[in-house]
Amino acid sequence: MSQIIIVEERKPIATVILASDIGQPAMEAVNDMICVIEKMSGAKLPVAKDGDIEPENTQIHIGSTSLVKEQGLLDDSVGNLPVNGYRIYTFHQNLAIVANNSLGISHGIYDLLTNELGVIWGMADEIFEEIPERSSVMINNIDRISKPSFGFRVFSGVDAKWIRRNRIDDGSRQLPFYGHGHNLFNVLPPSKYGGHPEYYAMRNGDRKVPDNDGHTHIQPCLTNPDVIRITIETVQQFFDENPQVSTYSLCPNDSADFCECPDCSVLDEGVEAYRGRRMNSDSYFYYIDTVAKELLKSHPNRYVSSYAYWTTELPPRRISKLPENVVIYLTQDSSQYYDDAYEKRDHDILETWSKSAHHLAVYDYYGLGWFTPRYFPNIVARTLPFLPTVDVKGFYCEAYPYWAHFGPQLYLAFRLLWDTSIDANAVLGEWYHRMFKEASEEIRKYFEILERGWMEMKREGKWFLGLDRLYVQLAEWSCDVRDNAWEQINIAYNSAKDDIVRRRVDYVRQGNQMAYLLSKTLEETHAIKKDSDNLETEIRNVLALMKETLTLYHEKIESDITLGSAYYRGDRAIQQLMWWKGYIGSIISDIIKDSSSLKQLFAEDDMYREMLSAMSSPEVERRIKEARKAYELI
Repeated sequence: MSQIIIVEERKPIATVILASDIGQPAMEAVNDMICVIEKMSGAKLPVAKDGDIEPENTQIHIGSTSLVKEQGLLDDSVGNLPVNGYRIYTFHQNLAIVANNSLGISHGIYDLLTNELGVIWGMADEIFEEIPERSSVMINNIDRISKPSFGFRVFSGVDAKWIRRNRIDDGSRQLPFYGHGHNLFNVLPPSKYGGHPEYYAMRNGDRKVPDNDGHTHIQPCLTNPDVIRITIETVQQFFDENPQVSTYSLCPNDSADFCECPDCSVLDEGVEAYRGRRMNSDSYFYYIDTVAKELLKSHPNRYVSSYAYWTTELPPRRISKLPENVVIYLTQDSSQYYDDAYEKRDHDILETWSKSAHHLAVYDYYGLGWFTPRYFPNIVARTLPFLPTVDVKGFYCEAYPYWAHFGPQLYLAFRLLWDTSIDANAVLGEWYHRMFKEASEEIRKYFEILERGWMEMKREGKWFLGLDRLYVQLAEWSCDVRDNAWEQINIAYNSAKDDIVRRRVDYVRQGNQMAYLLSKTLEETHAIKKDSDNLETEIRNVLALMKETLTLYHEKIESDITLGSAYYRGDRAIQQLMWWKGYIGSIISDIIKDSSSLKQLFAEDDMYREMLSAMSSPEVERRIKEARKAYELI
């Protein structure tokens, strides 16, 4: 089998030829390719624009260069590819990576780097970049046309470089059926329509007009004819001004505050509750159906998106099939599939929606801001291949990964979303081996402990479990699993001999230590007895643990830019840690309230004063009451 030689004995042989205007995603991938090959071999490949030079050696053509066009590589097989598909082709000792879009070219470059050259980016931190060393870089002849199993695959809260390097779509609005987000507040800004209270939801007999433009919990009145007319005109104008955008979001505002006026109420009357939530599907999808039918006449090749979410999760009763230009994003929390009944209900509603909608996507929640382990790769391994069987065309996920508990799961999900037929166990095995080498089996055991802890929960699944509630996360993590995982990650650390492996294990260990300390501090606090002979010592031990936890958080977790700021840095993290400090402070305060000497003693302790300060926040006070109920302390 002949080969294309790119580098020979650490000397560059190939020249990279760039088509004009290949776009930013492709250019970033090209820069990565140059860097990777240099790290691999020590040779830096020269780069030229198409037409600038006539290279005499091997050429790597990126995009639709003149030679690519002459060779006929842009045939129907490429022309019919989606924007995230590509072709990799070798000809006359040259290599070409072509696609219909910059995103597709980018995916093709990373396919070459991972599948031909053996590069792997195991987690988002740079220490998890694994590049084989070679004095010569060669590839076998290829003619590979590839596209993912889903029309789009988009994740939020994950490092953008890691997303790109693992061939996940970048959220381009040119992706088929992609474009969503709470958006009705943009259709009816109060600065323009606030003088028409009838355009907004009636709640408890009063029309609620938002105070300001932008995000609001107030929904429009979905049956008002002017609201429908304004929506149609707004979307038509948007499509006229943005011809490259495939989809406009008509997803509701992020609340359950739907209109209760007589016209909206009569549509929603008598609908069944779903998982304890009342439904407004009939009024919402009446609005979607009416708007979409008019848009189908004016813009037949464009789409509107809508959420089957919260109080609109069920399909409408009075519309058997929504128009063909409607894309449904059905929100599902697959983390709860340790509960077989919950999983079956989710599958049932997917199948129901697949009959009611022409275009169906799933909106999942992998991370949801948990500091404690929420790890379920076997759920991922069976769920993602199921989705195409019910005609799911796209996948969106709020990931926000906490890498110490999440790394292999996200890597597996990315691989499955490209090709649902791959062997999940083989992918995980490769990840453990490539990332952790001599410590791979010990790390595997660590993650398996985390998964068992999640999958063996003895409770019903619950949508959005633990969101912004650290006390729920801690209550759901058993002390036995916690201690076993901590022991195992330390065994893995001690088994690592290679420096990079040891650094990788330590990265995971530090992340787990944060969760361990949060839980251990809580356990030690609950164990304090008012009549203990060592009361002062026990309280001081808790304060020391708290200081250690917060120091670790500020020095290692808060400063880790690979962690999504929505949960692990910023206001949400601060609020969760304030609850933790305030709750533990409230327990200690109760224990020492009758001891003037201890009260005076600890009044001088900075950590204790910080805990008392946290207790004074109204939000923390409310969460303390919730936690006491959850921990059966009231």
